[in-house]
Amino acid sequence: MRFILLTIFLPFFACSAPNLESTESESLPIEEDSRSWVTWETCSQIPGDHPCNFVLQDQDNNEVELYNFYEKVIVVDLSAMWCAVCQNIAPQGEIFTQEFGEENFVWITILIEDESGISPDQSDLQRWAQLYGISGPVLAGDRSLVDMTAQAGYPVSGWPTLVVINREMVLSNGVNGWSESLVRSWIESAI
Repeated sequence: MRFILLTIFLPFFACSAPNLESTESESLPIEEDSRSWVTWETCSQIPGDHPCNFVLQDQDNNEVELYNFYEKVIVVDLSAMWCAVCQNIAPQGEIFTQEFGEENFVWITILIEDESGISPDQSDLQRWAQLYGISGPVLAGDRSLVDMTAQAGYPVSGWPTLVVINREMVLSNGVNGWSESLVRSWIESAI
C-alpha cells in the first residue's frame, strides 16, 4: 500500500535526514557484520524501501537507533508539541504496545518541534513522556528528518505523521494525520 495522504481530512485530523557520514579508518580491521541492513544498497522514506537509520536521544538521555528494532513492527510518530492532535494521540503508543506486546511491537515518538516551533530539548522529551504516560522512546528530532521527496527524510505535510515499518525493516504504510482504525489495520497486517 502506498503512502496515503489524507488531504481531504487533514484539516480535521492533523495540525497544520539523518547524517549517515562514514568515519572509516584504514587502520582498523573490518568486522564481519551479520545484520541484513549492512548490505542494503539504498534507503529512503518511500513505501517499499528500507527506511534510513537514525540515532537520536530519548527522554532518558540514551541513544536510540531505529535499526535496533529490526524484527519488530515499528510505528514512527512524528509530532510537534504544539499540535493538539499530536497531544491527543500521544498515549496511543502505550495502548498499542500493551495490545501487541513489547516483543513484537514498538511505538517511537519523534518530537520535531516544541511549543515554540523549535527543536525540543531533553526537558521537553521528559515532560512529554511524563504528561502522557509514555514508557517507550520519545526522541528529540528536528526539521532535518523532514523531506517532502521522502529521499532524505519523512514526507511530513501535517502533524502528526505516522509510518509503519514491518518486521523486515521495510516502510509499508504512512499517513499524515490520525486514523486509529487505519493505523491499527496496518499493524495487525504486519504483526
